[in-house]
Amino acid sequence: MQRPSNPSANHMPFTREIELLLGSVGAVQSLFMGAYLFAIKKRNNTHLLLGLFFLLITLRIVKSLLWVYLDTVPNWFLNLGFIAHAASGPALFLYFHYYLSQKRWKPINYLHFIPALMLLAFILRLNEDNFWYLGGYTALLVQQLAYTVLSLGIVIRAALQIGKTKRTYPRAHWIWLFILVVGATSIQLAYFTNYILEITPYMAGPVIYALFVYVIAFYGITRNTVLQPPGFQRKYRNINMDEHDFELAKTRILGLMVSEKPYLQETFNIGQMSKSISFPSYLTSHVINKGFRTNFSDFINSYRIKEAETKLRSSAYHYIKISEIAYECGFNSLSSFNLAFRKQTGTTPSKFRKAHM
Repeated sequence: MQRPSNPSANHMPFTREIELLLGSVGAVQSLFMGAYLFAIKKRNNTHLLLGLFFLLITLRIVKSLLWVYLDTVPNWFLNLGFIAHAASGPALFLYFHYYLSQKRWKPINYLHFIPALMLLAFILRLNEDNFWYLGGYTALLVQQLAYTVLSLGIVIRAALQIGKTKRTYPRAHWIWLFILVVGATSIQLAYFTNYILEITPYMAGPVIYALFVYVIAFYGITRNTVLQPPGFQRKYRNINMDEHDFELAKTRILGLMVSEKPYLQETFNIGQMSKSISFPSYLTSHVINKGFRTNFSDFINSYRIKEAETKLRSSAYHYIKISEIAYECGFNSLSSFNLAFRKQTGTTPSKFRKAHM
């Protein structure tokens, strides 16, 4: 973090003017992306988290540019840049988490921003000599490195699970995640290797990020569907359902499936389920999609298949035709039963029966 005595002698193949130009245009583009994401009319928490990340990185880059190229910068603004840095890692980590898990926001996640809020409380008191040079900046960089590793881990783990789960992601979404994680990692590593390892110049972060942010912006805007999670259902964005009602509906659905086994009825539909749990059909559909990560048909079929598995294992059903078992479990044809059974278990009903005789 030491101030370069001569910014043009940073051991970089850039002149002072090019450094300043690249850093400035990178900050402007990052600001644009943040504003763009916040301006989306039907935004969700992933839009807000990513927009926050870009705005925070904008502040961090502006702080770096002013600190290097101006003789004096107010301490409060320097601290504001560090605070933005402290919050950028959590914002990106939570973005990847919710983008890939597609779970509902939990208030406990605000705890990730406690270090940044603590710094904000002392924004007028902290300076280089009484805090940042005494280990504060080192702690900040280590914290951000940890969040960078966690973000990389989330993306890598999701990539390794391709084919092992029912959720799949289009190629465009993987390209988006790759570009974003590499670009975000570059600026965090640049600051870390500058101050901790002393192997890169201070302006490496803003310059490298400037190159990445235009690629990120171009890809994200030209293929704007990648900005939202692949499984995000557009028609559910405006549903206003609080946590209590959401969990109540889930509990009622599960209770209904266990106590009454309505899935054994061939004609059972979402309207009947909605009437049984006293919720409108569109909310029932929303809860199944968001709460159980599936659609109504697959949700019902999962119970029918479990019922079929029980019968296929039972000695009392060893001589009962598989087609009869399918009809007893709520399927209206043998072909639909075979298809659903193979989809859920990875094998056919006949092979499953032989394996359990």
